Amino acid sequence: MTFISPLAMVFGAVAAAAVVALHLLATRRPPAVPLPTARFVPVAEARAVSRTSRPTDLLLLLMRVLAVLLIGAAFARPVFDAVGPSVRTVVMVEQSRLVADAEGALGRAREAVGEGGALVIFGADAREVSVAGADDSLFIVAAGERDVVGSLSAAFVVARDAAARIALGADSVRLVIVSPLTAGAVDAATPALRAAWPGRIELMREVVATDSAAGEPVRLVTSMTDDPLAPAVARLGVLRGAHRVRIVRAAPSAADSVWARASGRVLLSWPVADSGAMPAGVTAFHRDGEAVTVVAPFSRLSMGSDSDDAGARVIARWQDGAPAAMQRALGDGCLRAVAIGVPLAGDITLRPAFLRLLGALTAPCGGRLQAPLADSTIAWLTGDAGAPLAPAHLVVVNRRDSSSRLPAILLAIAFVLLLFEPLARRRAA
Repeated sequence: MTFISPLAMVFGAVAAAAVVALHLLATRRPPAVPLPTARFVPVAEARAVSRTSRPTDLLLLLMRVLAVLLIGAAFARPVFDAVGPSVRTVVMVEQSRLVADAEGALGRAREAVGEGGALVIFGADAREVSVAGADDSLFIVAAGERDVVGSLSAAFVVARDAAARIALGADSVRLVIVSPLTAGAVDAATPALRAAWPGRIELMREVVATDSAAGEPVRLVTSMTDDPLAPAVARLGVLRGAHRVRIVRAAPSAADSVWARASGRVLLSWPVADSGAMPAGVTAFHRDGEAVTVVAPFSRLSMGSDSDDAGARVIARWQDGAPAAMQRALGDGCLRAVAIGVPLAGDITLRPAFLRLLGALTAPCGGRLQAPLADSTIAWLTGDAGAPLAPAHLVVVNRRDSSSRLPAILLAIAFVLLLFEPLARRRAA
């Protein structure tokens, strides 16, 4: 048995000791002494307080002490220990369309759970399921019926309750995430939920699924023989999924705009930097919703009329907050105006950071959910590899399950004892 709030039990023991001490201070009638005059006789019955050498009324004392101890035990919230080893495991496994091998991921998650553990399956929502496999039919479904992306926030909420349940009687709790960990899995609530977990988290990285529809290479429309974007576009290769991308190194033509209106198409208007333009210095580029940063001597181009378009939104900013790229809907597709002047010479476009930038800019109009999380985000999520596992007593403190009836039973017994206490006191008198 484990007490969720053991301090209440300590207070109960101190109160019981005080009851015993007060019980030993008994009142008795003083011995009769002859007096020469009656005026010294008190009007009320004379009694004196003394400490008894041998306790009396043991039944009354027992009822009082037991009632106080039961009240303290009830507020300490006793729960029965769960069966399992000293270290128990909670596994959160993603079952969304972004997991290439959903059944394999579930099998690996079950192997990691071990005895006394808990298994949480999450997509857009999360749910704890049987480790034995009785609930497979609820989640192993056709890929087209799965959620587009899994939510780590939903998984953390369910995993926290499952961990508090299995932590009873354990020394520590191990939390494992089986997921591709893509950008769409993290939302605004995830940092607070991660901070509430008092230990490190282990990661089993899954492969991101690719769309079954065939993609095609990015098309670069340029008049330059040696366009600095060409090497990066060539290395970008075939995009994930079936969306199409066209990069125009000038103002988009009417034909370009008509092309971009079809579903699943992205048109980038990315002008060539003037050879005489002064670099803007070392700047950082942040893609909206993704951890993409590039530090390079880019030059800042003019956003033109796009900055005044009420229907456009900023999807990227420079380090000082100025817009670096904007997007507006164009039919069923979208048009992105990019104001990042790429140097005409140098190897900036061959660096991995720039390739990540280009991948973010060529993502589908709705966002690139399958983009992997940045290494810094994964490090924050998992924590220091040398950090300890979550202590079981800290996990149990956050327990929200109130299904245990034991505290109510203890309070009921204490209430009955207090009801019979006056009867026992009269009998003793």
